[in-house]
Amino acid sequence: MQEIINSEQNQRIKFLKKLYRRKTRRQMGLLVLEGFRIIEEALKSQVVFDSIYMTPEFYENEEGKWVVAEFERRFAASNLILVRENILNSIADTRTPQGIIGIVQERKYELADVFAAKELLLLLDRIQDPGNMGTIIRTAVAAGAGGIIILKGSVDIYNLKVLRSTMGAIFKIPLIQEVELEDFLGLLKESEYKLVSTDLSAEQYYYQLDYREPLILAIGNEAAGLREELLLNSDYRIKIPLLGDIESLNAAIATGIILYRFVENRLQ
Repeated sequence: MQEIINSEQNQRIKFLKKLYRRKTRRQMGLLVLEGFRIIEEALKSQVVFDSIYMTPEFYENEEGKWVVAEFERRFAASNLILVRENILNSIADTRTPQGIIGIVQERKYELADVFAAKELLLLLDRIQDPGNMGTIIRTAVAAGAGGIIILKGSVDIYNLKVLRSTMGAIFKIPLIQEVELEDFLGLLKESEYKLVSTDLSAEQYYYQLDYREPLILAIGNEAAGLREELLLNSDYRIKIPLLGDIESLNAAIATGIILYRFVENRLQ
């Protein structure tokens, strides 16, 4: 076993602490992952790792041995760093990071790459809640969506809470965030895709739509819905029937209902 870091003044530890600032992560193109499950999914998804920090206790258990074997098969063993549990826990965002923190390179996609998917796409407009964002990403992967376009004004998809909510699904689908509305609309006009907007005032229900043509499903802000400009540029507007005394559904729930209508059509 290699040397164990037992000081917060160690340069590796100082570097790790800096990565918990969003500005630093964005500048360096790195993401912080906490816990075995999401690191396992990242390793299986061929994500490029910068380094892994783990406690000696985790290093010795079965999950730790698997991580070490997978990491050292593809990356430099010197970037597998052992740290005392109290130091790792003091840095982590979660109360129990399970003895492991991973640093991975952010995957870069261009808007045109996502449009080239030729599958149902998701467009997210100012989704604010990290839990909603993570659940939407995970559901999109499960439903076989081709990619996700996230307009400027939405929560950062590499927010630690979003990453936890995706449970590793974020590494299994092309995503691009901070997209300007004008750039999206420009590419939309040049593409084969039809824009489908969720709108409580729509006349058409989601199950009346033909999902066999290339579609982009637009989901709006939890409180305000979609921007008027998106509604005006929509080819279709759809809604989910609400039989009880409720104004609207949670954004992630609504996304799941509509996406699985697409799945039903695809399986027929």
